Amino acid sequence: MKNSLKSFICAMMLFTSYASFAQNENYKLETKYMECMCNLFEDNGTEFKALLKKAEQSLINAEVLTNTSGESYIALHKTIRIAVDGRVANFGVSDYVIKALSGTENVKKYSACMNSILTDANFENSKVGQIIGLSTSGNNSKINELSEKMLKIFEAKDFKHDFYKYLTFSLIDKYNAANKKQ
Repeated sequence: MKNSLKSFICAMMLFTSYASFAQNENYKLETKYMECMCNLFEDNGTEFKALLKKAEQSLINAEVLTNTSGESYIALHKTIRIAVDGRVANFGVSDYVIKALSGTENVKKYSACMNSILTDANFENSKVGQIIGLSTSGNNSKINELSEKMLKIFEAKDFKHDFYKYLTFSLIDKYNAANKKQ
């Protein structure tokens, strides 16, 4: 009995370790992307991360996002049109990144980092690869159409990672800016 209990505990520890490793591997490219972004800033992304938190809170305050859960983000993407109807201001997330990319050195650093993501052996079958494919296809003139395609890729658990929150805020910024120009 004692040996079977030890075996069970060892098996559970191994399973837990494997599950943790698999989860980390699942978000390897997303983490690498966010590191690319944070490395653009002199403060190593501290202000950038604060801007992401502020954007999230703005969506909650505007009652466009219920809370910080992944399920709430999925619901937001299902009704994304309301996020660009004027009830939320531009978060400035995209502008902040564009400003950081205005320096030649940062462009080189970002390009090298992105190249390492694009050439990663896991890129082709990754969610990051699918999302980049969508964003570069040029067939996404309406935010709800793009968001509908993204919902086929996203899972609620993904929104625990800042990469997916960043994508959401950037998408809203992009369409809010486009709506202002019209």
